Amino acid sequence: MYELNPTDFYKVRALFEPLMSYQMFCAGVLDGLYQGRVFVDNTANPQSGFVTKDGVWWFLAGNPQNETFNKSLNTAIFDRTINGEKGWGGMLVCHPAEWDAQIPSIYAPHIPIKTGRLHYTCQHLDIDWRAQIPDGFDIRFADQTLVDEGIEVPGTVASVLELRKDSTDPDQKAVGFVAVHNHKIVAYSVIDCIVNTGGDIGLYTDGAYRRRGLAFLTAAAVIEYALSHGVTLVHWDCEAFNHGSIHTAEKLGLQLNHQHTMYNLILNPVLHEVNRAWSHFDAGRYPQAIEICQGQIGGDKSAHPHFYYVLARCQMASGQTEQAVQSLQGSAAAGWDSADETKGDFPALTTHPAWNSILEQMEKNAQKEAG
Repeated sequence: MYELNPTDFYKVRALFEPLMSYQMFCAGVLDGLYQGRVFVDNTANPQSGFVTKDGVWWFLAGNPQNETFNKSLNTAIFDRTINGEKGWGGMLVCHPAEWDAQIPSIYAPHIPIKTGRLHYTCQHLDIDWRAQIPDGFDIRFADQTLVDEGIEVPGTVASVLELRKDSTDPDQKAVGFVAVHNHKIVAYSVIDCIVNTGGDIGLYTDGAYRRRGLAFLTAAAVIEYALSHGVTLVHWDCEAFNHGSIHTAEKLGLQLNHQHTMYNLILNPVLHEVNRAWSHFDAGRYPQAIEICQGQIGGDKSAHPHFYYVLARCQMASGQTEQAVQSLQGSAAAGWDSADETKGDFPALTTHPAWNSILEQMEKNAQKEAG
């Protein structure tokens, strides 16, 4: 496996063209708009290639049957050639689909975390979103006035402001809209990756403010603005089980283009299994999540509190109330320290005799962590 000089990135464009059509980071690296690295099997005539941005966004294309390249990629991932000493791992998208059979060996000894994803696009928006803003909320363009008014700006929105700050054409760098309530940003939508007039959208809504249409409103606002300021195609990529995101995309009138798979890897083996368990739970695959958690808890080593917590979520979703309580007690004993999250996830347990003691232990864990 060899690393290409940026001046030679053009040699792999043919391999990555299908990914470049909907993965803006991949297109941005190969177009020279973002810093990134490209590894190939042959510098003169590449047949397999790997692109990475920021060490964590991974893209794989070309011949999936190139065993030597695949083994070298496995080594480069685990010796941290790809993302450095502080990197946590990566999120991989491949073309063609035949790569799926090779990912287990490339990620070995870890089991890949596979997530189905849906890709939507938008070229035109005709929605009167302003008439739908609820009382007490403002939908505002993300600019310096937020900072000037003393409003705390989340990191993603701050990144948009930074990208726009010194640009001669800021609308081709990044745009964003926020929902403000009581002098606080409670939701936002940003398009912070724009390549060749294609923009990738990202959304966030504070948990306490969900189900009020704020994701729809901020997304409508930023899409409308972007499409009238040089962006010709907005990309929306979400997990196939994220029903809230899917509903919002469809409500906005976005078009479903295609489905693909993302393969996640966390280099820390325990955290990788934690995330693999969460992935199964989020997708409703409770038996698989339970199997992972019980396998970790059943050993002699001290289990990560997330395994108990995911197990409790699965048991509660399956109607196993007493088992869920026992697992929550295990999570608290193992160090779980988010009482507020627990309250939100287990409202049906508030009258259980063990509920208060579980929360008290979690609050003690939080105090210990803070101190």
